[in-house]
Amino acid sequence: MKAILVFCEGRHDVVFAQRSLGVVGGCRWIDGRVRDLPSPFGHSHVSRGLIATHLDRHAVSDLTLQTATHSRLPTLEAVLQSVDSDTVFFLFRAQGKDQTKPIVDFLNKVKVTMEVADSVSYDVSQYAIAFLHDANEIGIAGTLDKVRQRYRAHCGDLAELRHGMWMATDMAPVGCFVFSGDAEDTGTLEDHLGPMVSGAWPDRYARALDFIEAYRNPEDQVSRGVANRTKAGITIAGQFSCPGAPMSVVIGWKGLPKTAFEESAASRALVDFLTSVPWDPALSAGDA
Repeated sequence: MKAILVFCEGRHDVVFAQRSLGVVGGCRWIDGRVRDLPSPFGHSHVSRGLIATHLDRHAVSDLTLQTATHSRLPTLEAVLQSVDSDTVFFLFRAQGKDQTKPIVDFLNKVKVTMEVADSVSYDVSQYAIAFLHDANEIGIAGTLDKVRQRYRAHCGDLAELRHGMWMATDMAPVGCFVFSGDAEDTGTLEDHLGPMVSGAWPDRYARALDFIEAYRNPEDQVSRGVANRTKAGITIAGQFSCPGAPMSVVIGWKGLPKTAFEESAASRALVDFLTSVPWDPALSAGDA
């Protein structure tokens, strides 16, 4: 069995990846106990499992109240399994692209666990690491440079890292997918979500944007960039299906219809990326 560890910036990024893998990639949601996840992420005969260990809170009394009431970063949000191949996708929320240390700390635990034990004793014999980021104003090239700098100490030389592609390292395959606008290399996932929502709820979305333009003030958060106005418009348009829900729920399975993902070029491109890992063929024979 193979595992792909997917690190996303925020919750709605996780939902986009999750629904893309489900609708376009034919993956199924895994809903069960932590101990039943494939080892070494779940319980095995030699350990409690990486996820259970990660979720443990040590020295809780030393944490601030705000920190103690939130899940430990990176937060595991969803687990999916491909129905066509023996691959499990672990989707983590990193709460922004600057949360490097928590990710590296977790990856170090994965690395040590996979190296010190005989891999055939685990369900997972190979794993890969994927980073999903927004290009924002620094563009695709600038985003890739930041990933190289932040994870070089753990992953090694990432000079060959490219958007939507994988590269082999001594530890595991590493890849990065950068969301940007269609006409230029800057932008965010919202550049794709906006048209998806507009296609599903054209009148509601158009009127939501009109409402925002009519009543926003320059000092409002919604006035700080097109992406913020798009997020607000998506959330408003989705209230008819998901009253009171945040954007991550609006684009979830109870809100945005699956046809929006079936028709999305960004969904197809992301799934193509996540399902094209260059696995080591020498290890495939030992997969569980």
